[in-house]
Amino acid sequence: MMTMARTASHNSLPDYDRPPVVETVLGVQFERLTAFHNAHLGAYWKSLDNDVWTRVADAPLLASQFERFTETAQWSRGVQLQLTQDPACRLQISNASGDRMIQVQNGRLHFNWVGTGGGGYPRYASVRKGFVEVLDLFEKHIVDEKLGDFRPNQWEVTYVNHIAKGTVWNTPRDWNFFSPLASLPRFEGVVDGESFQGEWHFVIPERRGRLHVQWQHGVKASPGLQEMIVLTLTARGPLGDEVVGGAANDRQKVLEGLDSGRETIVRFFRHAMSRSANEYWGLNDVDD
Repeated sequence: MMTMARTASHNSLPDYDRPPVVETVLGVQFERLTAFHNAHLGAYWKSLDNDVWTRVADAPLLASQFERFTETAQWSRGVQLQLTQDPACRLQISNASGDRMIQVQNGRLHFNWVGTGGGGYPRYASVRKGFVEVLDLFEKHIVDEKLGDFRPNQWEVTYVNHIAKGTVWNTPRDWNFFSPLASLPRFEGVVDGESFQGEWHFVIPERRGRLHVQWQHGVKASPGLQEMIVLTLTARGPLGDEVVGGAANDRQKVLEGLDSGRETIVRFFRHAMSRSANEYWGLNDVDD
């Protein structure tokens, strides 16, 4: 069972001056509310400060995700098609400057920081504070609208990193800066490795959740054409069967899970990257 001492010890975590992260997402999945309809999405937006949260857009629903540890669970990650007549949607609410986003649907609440990489990242504590504020308002909305009980069942943390060509790599042969991949193979006179798309899945110790790692090689269209790696790290896990004691305890488990997920991501990033890559991004000396 995770303790607060473990999740609160952020001072010893790897820290970068110039991390390549361009987006951070903190989220909670909860049991669907039977009284919740699309109209409540609009009502939730109007309950926010509309001078801050100025823009809205509809988006497709996010499918429910559950990190289970049964014999067959690890083989059930394939594409899942959902055939439904449910017209429900996900609402994306952005602030005026476009660097914050709330995503809400029946069963999911996410808070995004969206940036351009480099030193603009506001750090985890700031994003976590934003998530807590949004969660407070959402729980209040559920109570005010008499929509039922808010019952979270899973936490989720995502870091999206853009690693541009010309930074820590120039050709696919340089991809050994990322130890799970090493360099792309070539067979002299036969073929020369050009690109790779792939993913890895790791169990977090004590089955607190999983870390999902996705590597994508492509070209970013704007601004200009820039070849890059998009490295997406998602830590996700259940609250556990031991969650009892009401909303306050549920909330604490969500926040502990987010802290644990963030810790997993930053430690993995540090250990998966080469010494030269860590130096390029300004890794500070830590006791890790």
